[in-house]
This record gives sequence, C-alpha cells and structure tokens, in this order.
Amino acid sequence: MKIGFIGAGNMGSAILKGIAGNSLYETAIYEKSQERAKVISNQTGAQIKNSVAELISFAEVVLIAVKPIHIDSLVKEIKECESYASKVFVSIAAGVKIERFTNVLGEIAITRTMPNLPAMVQEGLTGIYFHNMESDKYDDVKVSVKGVFESCGKVVMLPDESAVDKIISVTSSSPAYICVLIDALADGAVRAGFSRSDAYVMAEQTVYGTAKYLLETGTLPCVLKDQVCSPAGTTIEAVVALEKSGLRGAIFEAMEACENKAFGKK
Repeated sequence: MKIGFIGAGNMGSAILKGIAGNSLYETAIYEKSQERAKVISNQTGAQIKNSVAELISFAEVVLIAVKPIHIDSLVKEIKECESYASKVFVSIAAGVKIERFTNVLGEIAITRTMPNLPAMVQEGLTGIYFHNMESDKYDDVKVSVKGVFESCGKVVMLPDESAVDKIISVTSSSPAYICVLIDALADGAVRAGFSRSDAYVMAEQTVYGTAKYLLETGTLPCVLKDQVCSPAGTTIEAVVALEKSGLRGAIFEAMEACENKAFGKK
C-alpha cells in the first residue's frame, strides 16, 4: 500500500520510522523543510514529493501530520487536487474534529487517530476511529492503517469520534502526569541522599519496569499493589499516606480538566 505523509515532524517521522523497511508499505513524504525531508528520507527510504498535489497523486492513504494550526490551509490545498476524493485520509492532529475536513472536502473516507509521545520509541498507544469507512471495500485499508500504528506501539479501536477526545486525558496527556510522578520520586531520592542522576534512573526504571510487568503478565495494578504491600509493612504505610493526600482524586481532577479542554468546556 502506498502511504504518503504530509509533514514529517516528530510524530510523523516516528510513525514513518516504525514502518520503514516493511515491504507492505511504499512511502513518500511532503515536507516544507527540504533539509528535514532529505534527513527523513535517508533514514526511512521514503520518497520525497515536491508538493501536496504530487503527494496525493502518489498515495492511496494520506497521513496528515501537520500541526493543528495548519490544518485549515492544508485542507484548502487538498481541495485543489483532482484525485483527493478517492483517497483515504488519516489525521494525527490533536483536537481537530473530522468536520474540519469534511466541511471543505465533503464526506471523504477519513481516520482520526490519537497517538502519544511514547510512539517515538515504538512504545506508544494510539486510539483509532474510522469515519465513513463502513463499506467492505475499506477492509484491507483499515487493516493496513491499524498496522501502521501497531508498528510504533499498541492500538485501541474507538467506537465514535468523541472517544478520540476522551482518550487524550488517558494516554496523550498522561505522559506529563507520569513525568510529574517521576520528578517527585527523584526529588524524594535526592532528599534521601542519592545523586540526581541516580535518582532519575531509579525512578524511571521503576515506572517502566512496573508497566512492563503489568502488560506482559496481565496482572491488574490493584493485584500487584496488594502483592507489594506486606502486612504492617513499609509500602502499605506509603499507600495510606497517598490516599490521605488524595492522589487518586488529583488524578481524576487532572483527567477531567484535560477532557473539558478537549471538548472546549470551561
């Protein structure tokens, strides 16, 4: 399948690198920065196209990886391309509703996705919603699109577009929450007498290792928590302190604030 990337920024290039070398995909990029285009092309083997029109003419699937502020001008440019209506579009633009595309381009086949930052190290989580692609003729395309994002992590299929905005608070913004936790753990380690460099390694590896254990064993977090908490031990005292401080409530409030912002609520 021929996949064209409009934009080769951090996330676009991460996805492109994930499928580089996979014989199922033939890739091309259109990137305004010719220097960056050459770098990404050398890293991935993707062809370089010199315009949006040239990219769309090449591709069966067009992956839009530009910043949200550039979407409206890009859509107008796509509208000028003769063959755009026969293409399948995939957007990774955060917060950009499908109607931003369909209001100009009509009822195109489009996939709205929400990848997250860990995709840059092939450990991401991407939510995918297919719009106007119920026909059997899109079955193979949907498998291919899913495969693209599986190349840089795990995938969850979403039932409707509102779920794309809801997942932001769970996966796309949460790396920031986790970084706050890691930073706090590291500060605590420094307070206990460890060097700053060792403190970060200890905190980061523990978070990574815990998540990996849960994923690979299928153990529920609540079960692992209970396994770590020995009766009358040190860990249960720490957990009680976290509960008294309202850690869970703070996370719920953070996610609610994130979701309200995604839906344009005050």
